[in-house]
Amino acid sequence: MEIEQINKYVGSKIKDYRKYFGLSQEELAKKIGVGKTTISNYEVGIRSPKKPQLIKLSEVFDVAIDDFFPQTDSTRINVSSTLSEINKISSQLEEPRQKIVLNTASSQLEEQEKAKRAVKPKPKVTPLFDINSPLTDEELQEAVDEAVAFDGVPLTDREKELYKHLLRETWEEDHDRG
Repeated sequence: MEIEQINKYVGSKIKDYRKYFGLSQEELAKKIGVGKTTISNYEVGIRSPKKPQLIKLSEVFDVAIDDFFPQTDSTRINVSSTLSEINKISSQLEEPRQKIVLNTASSQLEEQEKAKRAVKPKPKVTPLFDINSPLTDEELQEAVDEAVAFDGVPLTDREKELYKHLLRETWEEDHDRG
């Protein structure tokens, strides 16, 4: 995209936001510390705002700086427009309702983070001992120490003793030693 096209795009976004918020060019100019003519030049694409003015514009309209520029990635457009729409709507709410939106967003984020933490990688299954060699007490104890219940909870001492007994008994039966 040519620089002139980008300037026109940025200008049209500024104009759209300005009108959406019901501001005159003069009112917007005062809010960001420039002259009315500068806003007019932005809107027709003669000039493009520099970084400090872009920051002030994004604060006035409560949008991301990226929202003033054309996006090439369709996913980014969707995310950006969704966030932009949320900002536009919530900025029109009275403060008590804005707090409800904030609380809802916070609880959604917390729930999302909790869900991410809850996903645990499946443990790698490795043989506890060589099935063809004699089972030593050390191998048996290691197998019991590493054992956990089906839900991942550590075994109680009683469960460990039972598990140890069953492992020994099973191994001996499988090797005709019982």
